Amino acid sequence: MDWLDESRFADIHTFVYSGMRFDPETGVADFDFVHEGSTQRLSFTETIEFPLPAGGPDPAVLEPFTRVLELLYIAVGTVYYKTVAPETVAADSMPLSPAAAQWAEQLYHHGLAEFAYRWTLEHVLDVPVRTQRKAPARQHHDQAAAGRVPVVAMGGGRDSIVALETLTASGVEPATFTVTRRPTATIAELMAQGPGPALSIVRRPDPRMTRMLAENVLRIGHVPVTAINSMAGVALSVLHGLGPVVMANERSADEGNMTWRGRQINHQWSKTRDAEQLFVEAVREHAGISTACFSLLGGLSELAISRLFASTTTYDALLTSCNVAARRVREEPARRWCHDCAKCRFVFLGLAPFMDTARLVGIVGHNLLDDPAQLPGYRELVGLAGHKPFECVGEVTEARVAVAMLAEDSRWRDAAVVADLAARLPPVPESATAQVWRADQAHAAPRAYRHALERWSASAKATQGGS
Repeated sequence: MDWLDESRFADIHTFVYSGMRFDPETGVADFDFVHEGSTQRLSFTETIEFPLPAGGPDPAVLEPFTRVLELLYIAVGTVYYKTVAPETVAADSMPLSPAAAQWAEQLYHHGLAEFAYRWTLEHVLDVPVRTQRKAPARQHHDQAAAGRVPVVAMGGGRDSIVALETLTASGVEPATFTVTRRPTATIAELMAQGPGPALSIVRRPDPRMTRMLAENVLRIGHVPVTAINSMAGVALSVLHGLGPVVMANERSADEGNMTWRGRQINHQWSKTRDAEQLFVEAVREHAGISTACFSLLGGLSELAISRLFASTTTYDALLTSCNVAARRVREEPARRWCHDCAKCRFVFLGLAPFMDTARLVGIVGHNLLDDPAQLPGYRELVGLAGHKPFECVGEVTEARVAVAMLAEDSRWRDAAVVADLAARLPPVPESATAQVWRADQAHAAPRAYRHALERWSASAKATQGGS
């Protein structure tokens, strides 16, 4: 990491959840946090703005909404905790049900594991999260009950597009939502492709924190953003009387990046099956909501999702899956790809077996597989160097399967990166290839949603000649 005076806040010993508020007239929630020490105190407030339903919120939904908001408050806290990362987390102001308390603890221990590794902060792996206990919700309801319209999370990538297409093809008219700091024209246009309402949740980080981060006064690092966005989506769904939040987290997220201090470090932990189970149980017990959120694509690999995306050209001009470009949106609002990160490399590699060169270069804007400068990054993706990159990329085996496919494809086999990797990699065992293409059931998805995916997948493969 860049140099930072880590002794500046040495006196701070506890990160405190100091209170939250929600205004049903404006849709604005305020989350307060304090870093406390014997002589030092550092306070922050995050503001989240929810779009309100026409006529305002139904009073009947405010209690379950507030309980979900409490869980969102816990998740957002990880963003502010890591700025100093003291030895204790105190969430006494926000009593939690037992399942919610367990989820909160794991959110810190696993969701911040990459952050802990990068800063060599071993205590974060087991930081105590102090809470008061709250009785489970007395009333329960199922978000997937008949007549409730699902809400698809849209981030701009292949996975969310496949989820949207799956539900639309099944005759459902899902709503879409995004969690953003700065709404972009690309995401707005993408959401407009859906048949239902498009809803945006706006997060406004504390400006003081943003300034101190820019000045290299506080720690930066990866947080469990999928947990934050998923919980924000559940809150939105409850507020609007909608159905379950449909995420598109892939099975590949279960593979970690490395092991450190005996703990698996996984950049994508909050997208894993284990994280989803903890999330679902926390919402069910704490807020009384069943089938609040699930990943429709949780049984598929990244490569399988790429094949499904390739079956439609509708979104070629809108696809965006680069976090570097997303962070630069204010300076370069029209740019969708940086052409030099692990995410760009993997997306290009994953789509290449199912597209010709002209189409894929038209989407991304540069042929990454014919650029020798990308070789070091691609060698990491296929496990020939370093470790799996800290990014939302697929499994090492998937990357090797994609290279093997391209080495047999006249459209791609002479590209510089493909030729180099194909010469270095051993053959992929048939059993490993079969694992990549294995389609498991999305364990938390209701049967109707699983069947919709099966039908659309079969249709998509048919349009590609069964490839």
